[in-house]
Amino acid sequence: MNTSKGKENEHIPSFTTLRSFISYKFSELRVRALHDSYLKKLTGSESKLEVFPGKEARLLPSRQLIGIKNIRVNQIVGTLNRETDFDHQFRPLKKHILSRWVNAYILHGQDDWFPILVHKIREQYFVEDGHHRVSVARVIGMDFIEAKVWEYSSQSKNQMRVSPQNARRKVRQKFM
Repeated sequence: MNTSKGKENEHIPSFTTLRSFISYKFSELRVRALHDSYLKKLTGSESKLEVFPGKEARLLPSRQLIGIKNIRVNQIVGTLNRETDFDHQFRPLKKHILSRWVNAYILHGQDDWFPILVHKIREQYFVEDGHHRVSVARVIGMDFIEAKVWEYSSQSKNQMRVSPQNARRKVRQKFM
């Protein structure tokens, strides 16, 4: 006799290990991300992560290491190099990141996370290292995450639009 109301046909999976439970959560999250991505493509909108406005800008002298600090998870808007692995909400899109995502989730439970590495422009952050940790942080509802922060001045935002060749030339001239 089933005593649950309205859930007679609902299948609730059982898990034998924490790893299998977290893997299931990853799969659910990935399916939702892929579904939303598909719907966004149908409507002509984007669900990709923002990409750092100029990878060559990291060479510019206008960046400054702020150090380790707690930053708001909801201000992390993009990436330097993983725009196809996660959607704009840092939900996983690719199967191959399952193992690292699960490990990040488990390590958080053990309070064993290293700070992520981000680049800050105005009040927005772009992840260089720590995409899986950001994804897990969003899933579990964290407001803040520890990060090593490189900050770019508002002047450098304009310099980021310069071609990579001109950026290298400016860097060389600055140090010669």
